[in-house]
Amino acid sequence: MRIAVLMLLLAPLLGAETFTVIHKKKAWPDGKGTVTITDNGIAFEAKKKKNSRKWSWLDIQYFDRISETEFVILTYHDQKRYLGRDRSYRFVITEGALTDELFRKISAKLGRPVTNRVVRPVAKVRYEVPVKHLHTFGGCEGVLRFTDGAIYYVTDHAKDAREWRLDRDVQSVWSADTYRLEVHAYDNNRREFSRTRVYKFDLKKPLDAGFYRDLKLKLYELESAHLPMAGSVEREGE
Repeated sequence: MRIAVLMLLLAPLLGAETFTVIHKKKAWPDGKGTVTITDNGIAFEAKKKKNSRKWSWLDIQYFDRISETEFVILTYHDQKRYLGRDRSYRFVITEGALTDELFRKISAKLGRPVTNRVVRPVAKVRYEVPVKHLHTFGGCEGVLRFTDGAIYYVTDHAKDAREWRLDRDVQSVWSADTYRLEVHAYDNNRREFSRTRVYKFDLKKPLDAGFYRDLKLKLYELESAHLPMAGSVEREGE
């Protein structure tokens, strides 16, 4: 009996992942500690106990996987000195790795858009086009690859690489002409206090009109599937 009770108490910890990390800060010295990811959420245990934090999955607004050894957590906590901007925490892993499997678990637990900058080789590419991603100043070159379920931007500039799932991360796409394409992604666009960011690409080859039409239709169907049905919410007392 005691063993059964003990197993129930330990259940949330089974399969937990713990990393040694550096908490990167902009205006203060970096901190050190460990990050533990469980079925219940993410916890940071700092060497200075007052800096420790714990977030349930509902407390995490956004997750950005910069690499296998770096990630950012965006919370709902206001920062008064930054006009109420939500506070984020950036961690660099010094022991361990944020694997693809663990990232998928995090994404599933959050149930909302995330950023994944670790782009693997993909199979069953339906369409691809060489591009230049336009930055505020300059840009970087790469390839846009499209599958039935995602858009991938593959580039040598690792932090600019992206994987966008059509059913989770992409709001829309837009093309003003055959040599330009925009991907409107649910993202943490801190410069505009928005959760949508527009990625602008110059295409080195003309965009196939038939493929573009099919992609727009696919996104429309996915959006429609997520909208609540009219009259689906019952009135209180009915």
